[in-house]
Amino acid sequence: MCCRCFAVMILKDSPFADNVRELLRTLDSEALLAMARTSSNNRILPLSSDEAIEIILIHTPDLGRLFSYRRMTAQVLFLYLHKKDVGIVGYASKHQLIMAVQEVWMKQRDKMRVPENSAIKRKASSEPEATCPSGRRGKLSGGRDGAASIHSNNLISSRVKNHTSFAIGITMNDVVQVEGRNGRVNHEVSIKMKTNLTAPFNEKLPQSTMTVMKSDEFTRDFCEWYYVMVNRLQPQGAHLLGDTFREEIFYSNSFTDVYLIGQTSVERHARGGENTFVLLRDTFIEFGLLFSPNLENGTQAHKSSQGIVTILCCGTLHHDNSFVGIFEQEFGLVYSPVDRAWKIMYIKINLKQCSVQCAPPSLPKCQVFKIEA
Repeated sequence: MCCRCFAVMILKDSPFADNVRELLRTLDSEALLAMARTSSNNRILPLSSDEAIEIILIHTPDLGRLFSYRRMTAQVLFLYLHKKDVGIVGYASKHQLIMAVQEVWMKQRDKMRVPENSAIKRKASSEPEATCPSGRRGKLSGGRDGAASIHSNNLISSRVKNHTSFAIGITMNDVVQVEGRNGRVNHEVSIKMKTNLTAPFNEKLPQSTMTVMKSDEFTRDFCEWYYVMVNRLQPQGAHLLGDTFREEIFYSNSFTDVYLIGQTSVERHARGGENTFVLLRDTFIEFGLLFSPNLENGTQAHKSSQGIVTILCCGTLHHDNSFVGIFEQEFGLVYSPVDRAWKIMYIKINLKQCSVQCAPPSLPKCQVFKIEA
């Protein structure tokens, strides 16, 4: 399906505005209020569900952004399709559900069009169909905490400090050609209808209606959501479609450990959701970091007997159009029955500056398991 039909200035002017209203009316007032506040950047507080719907339509630029809202869950889309008598498998991914909803809307729109061979004349003032044009970073050197560059010709086998099961290896003198920043950005733009529509990762289903995902799919969705979100903190990543990096994705008692590794190493630590958010945001902005995770073979997922899902991810670091290092990151995720969302309990991250361009770091394959999400 071509995405050019879905890009307009605001959803209220979209040919799918009535369809969006119909979908939004399936949400409860709390969800509509939250979505309206998100769409207006917390500047408007609606007094009714109808007002919330109009706020969402006015302040949401396109369908991609609409489906990226946290409250627009897979469960909402599944129930909407059920009411439309559209059969779809219960384990369908959110991306598949989004495409099914768009397919329904396109068919409805096609039925409303006047056939070209019809005797009914079109008005000369009829508006044309809406179309749209056709259409990652941080330098660690010189930081105020004294992080410096690494010069090494040896095999690096490193672990995130104070935890286990995260080891990667790269040979610094084996320089290989990696995809340039322009190519990466173009690639992200070309697949944004696929990746960014799954961006609202941290809104999942209530316990009674959970769906089951494979851990490798769960991990990829989470990493796509998270790293697009943090890359949007930088001016070069502001154009990316995705969620907003904010305090609410962390537990109030979460913690984070950041290690800036060079000739000298600097540690930064935070406790509490607000402090964790501020530390990560300020560190990424200070060094202008853009993250390029290795989603093909640089992720792992593990689950503890207590239900904590640990996600490991590694990749390369960039600043503007320059390669500046690698990162290794561990997330601890816990499902919140109150927020009906997977939220971050802790983060541990190594930010390593490298002076030469190298192969993206990778992780060995691990066992795939089922996650209720």
